[in-house]
Amino acid sequence: MIEYVGQVEDGLPVLDVRAHAWLPGPRTPGIIYTHQLTVTLLEDDGALADADAVLTRARQLGWVETSDYAGWAAPCPGWTARLAGDRLLVRQPDGAAWYDGTLPATEAWRAAAREAGLLYHFTAATGDVNSIGEQIASGRALAVVSTLD
Repeated sequence: MIEYVGQVEDGLPVLDVRAHAWLPGPRTPGIIYTHQLTVTLLEDDGALADADAVLTRARQLGWVETSDYAGWAAPCPGWTARLAGDRLLVRQPDGAAWYDGTLPATEAWRAAAREAGLLYHFTAATGDVNSIGEQIASGRALAVVSTLD
């Protein structure tokens, strides 16, 4: 795991985020986002301001723990996604892009996404797809649901 430590006014660095299509059920099109960077922010005096700024920002935008199924059972207002070929654009409620990149997906995943008209998004502090999958199952990951345009 790589760590980035900066001051609050520095904001978040550019993350190497990857999106992985995941189909845990026949009508449940999911996306797992992975990144290898933990972002820790400090105050000017060196005091800890935020141990994981990426997850804090996700929570501010409506992401909830996967253990809170009611919190992510329906689309979160303002979250939208558009998939054109292998290109995925996910917008957060303020209109900024949460993810804009590739999403290789099977035809079964694409069919489930078209039928559902929404996507289930998952992330965790750090890790690969398998470890985040375990965190999803144990309730330690974060989730949000978007509409699919």
